[in-house]
Amino acid sequence: MSVRSHTISKANYNEVIEWLENNLSDMKASKREILKGELLLEETFCRLAEAAPDPNAFEGSIAIRKRFGDISIRLSARGESYNPLVELAATTEDDEEMYAFAILKANKEALSYNRSRGENVISIRVHSSSSKKALQIMAGLVTGVILGVLLKNVLDAVTIERFEATVLTPIQSLFIQALMMLVSPLIFFSIMAGITGMSNAADIGKMGGKLMAVSVFKLAFALLLGAALGLGVGAIPEITEMMQHGTVAEPKTISLVELIVGIIPNNAATPFATNNMLQVLFMALFFGVLLAKAGDRAASAREAVEFLNRFTMDAMGVLMPFMPFVVAVSMTKMMLHTEFSSLVAYGKIILAVYLSFPLIMLIITIFVALVGRVSPIPFVKKILPYLALPFSICNSSACMPETMKFCREKLGIDEKLTLFAIPVGAQFNMMGSGPYVMMLALIMRITCGLPVDMDFLVSFFVATLLLTFTYPSIPGATLVVMASVFGLAGVPTSMVMLFIGIDPILDCLRTAGNVAGNISSAFLMARLEDKVDRNIYNKG
Repeated sequence: MSVRSHTISKANYNEVIEWLENNLSDMKASKREILKGELLLEETFCRLAEAAPDPNAFEGSIAIRKRFGDISIRLSARGESYNPLVELAATTEDDEEMYAFAILKANKEALSYNRSRGENVISIRVHSSSSKKALQIMAGLVTGVILGVLLKNVLDAVTIERFEATVLTPIQSLFIQALMMLVSPLIFFSIMAGITGMSNAADIGKMGGKLMAVSVFKLAFALLLGAALGLGVGAIPEITEMMQHGTVAEPKTISLVELIVGIIPNNAATPFATNNMLQVLFMALFFGVLLAKAGDRAASAREAVEFLNRFTMDAMGVLMPFMPFVVAVSMTKMMLHTEFSSLVAYGKIILAVYLSFPLIMLIITIFVALVGRVSPIPFVKKILPYLALPFSICNSSACMPETMKFCREKLGIDEKLTLFAIPVGAQFNMMGSGPYVMMLALIMRITCGLPVDMDFLVSFFVATLLLTFTYPSIPGATLVVMASVFGLAGVPTSMVMLFIGIDPILDCLRTAGNVAGNISSAFLMARLEDKVDRNIYNKG
């Protein structure tokens, strides 16, 4: 962290501004950010000075801080408690005062006030680093791995079990439950806000069709990759000898017909109570289209949807700062249960899954270049650090608010389109889970000595492609759908239990692949609709 400080008063104000410009330039702030910092400093300093007993003798301290790439200005001064930001809700007929209010209101998200040790403290955020969150997530991930390894070597099995049950699992459960409490309302209002922001129902159908086409086309290539890896790995007879019996229940198979029929809920509350994302998706599309068709009659309803969308986004924003801590807890828990010696028999599978990720990213990169008709370099440079979040959390739904923010702020995708494309596309972009399950099914079919001819491969590919759309976007859900895919491959569904032990290790990479597929589909649809801000996209 870099900190530079200076005293500030009316007498040396011009000198401080020059000092501020030089230091912000040294810290690589842009000219626009420097100007914003100067304007906000001037307005807040003047307000603090006017509230002082003797404004002309008023003096404070200014500090410039750079931490994790973020740059902020901290203005502090001793005196009676006074928050100049409270006045932003006031009205005035004075033109100069109204102009000052406008500046502060336009940048209210960059301003904060607190009272500390007898001082009024104003914080002004000048620059937000694009890599800060990724660095924090990576720090949490590394911390969790180290802590897990240390605890495993220091504590006995009984103490580890007690520590996990009383500390790690409750923390993880509380956070995930809080996220899942908000995910369904977030998806519902995000999709509705995205739809009502479009001009008419024809736009909705056109964009939905393009999103579906892009997603399915990419997913088909990813499944072909999974099939190639499965055929390449071939038979692994050693793992069939590790079949477990007794304590683990056999996963329930999923009927594609039942799932399609079940998309329509029998009441409006059930989808939210059960976090059934397909039903939430259906309801959001249904009511969103109705609102879009209602025109001016539904103006107040659309305003309410927009408010609730922002409200749920803000609610998610309260939880997001805790994400690095939860990542550390999750990785600690995983390391406590990872026996590296037991992974030898699964080495080929683990290696194939980790090899599939760069190949999936290569498929995405090619689509961005050919379909998006832009250089894929900015896309790859920005998305790889972001994928540390879904990699750590293993829950694409929980990451959805940050994913939408990433699409808007880093890739330049239109906000309304993002609100529509990311929640809707989440169900059709299983580019991590789909290839993984197909690969395992083919490996087990070959291991069982069953024939793998072209007729089987074609029919199995089509059936698996359709079934991939049923994958729930929650941790561990792949095991449930895997039973259905194994059944399609003619493999006993009980063999799913062979992969329960390594599933948490591979779930993180599958989730990252799913999120990467969803982001790329949203980006490609935005490019086809000319809804990408090229300046934001090309900005480093």
